[in-house]
Amino acid sequence: MKTLSPITWLAAAALLFQAAPARAASAHYAPFDPAMAAGAAYRIDARRLHPTQFCLGLREVAYKAALMNRMSAAEQVAFLKHKDVPVVIGPGGIPYLSDGHHTIRALLESRWPEKTVYGHILANWSGLDEAAFWDRMRAHHYAYLFDAAGRGPLDPSGLPESLLHMQSDPYRSLAWGVLFHHGYREVKGPGGFFEEFHWGNFFRSRIHGNDRDDGAFAEAVKEAVALAHSPAAAGLPGYEPAGVP
Repeated sequence: MKTLSPITWLAAAALLFQAAPARAASAHYAPFDPAMAAGAAYRIDARRLHPTQFCLGLREVAYKAALMNRMSAAEQVAFLKHKDVPVVIGPGGIPYLSDGHHTIRALLESRWPEKTVYGHILANWSGLDEAAFWDRMRAHHYAYLFDAAGRGPLDPSGLPESLLHMQSDPYRSLAWGVLFHHGYREVKGPGGFFEEFHWGNFFRSRIHGNDRDDGAFAEAVKEAVALAHSPAAAGLPGYEPAGVP
């Protein structure tokens, strides 16, 4: 799958690093243990992580996988440590990925045989029952329980057990493309929870295109960028009206 407009490898890699929170390079990443406390630095095989979303944007995944394929082994490890993926430990000691789904799916699809993820424990709620656990996950905005058509919230029991089995939401891909082209700004913190999904849902009933065709996708992004700057999008996180530099 082709990317959007050309961007140099160094600039693209810099964008990925800027988007990741920094953790001390000297952090000791211990093998994941279900008894780990919040704040502990862990390392784990990406295939063991469970998603907290039903879907993702496969164009963003493909873009990130292509960037990873151009990294050396050392660069990939440095990037993944910088990404510092947050995990919540749930009932049964299951490690749930609360952020970074696109990056870790890209790692799984990359050419590198080494699939180790590095991060920190956001919370250990392994002592809760399933119902209480998912209530707390929703309350903290650690799960997005809507499907690829925007329907939900759905029962978390239906979540895929692997990042490789997540649904493709073409409007999540479109929202990423619009962000890439500065149609809105990225918002960190509570105001920006699931920002791209909210923008994707906004575009869902307004933009029509073929996500599988690069030319059609590029046209849809162009149309969506203009729409993102219009007054109709004013209530969305990261909205910037037309004319804002």
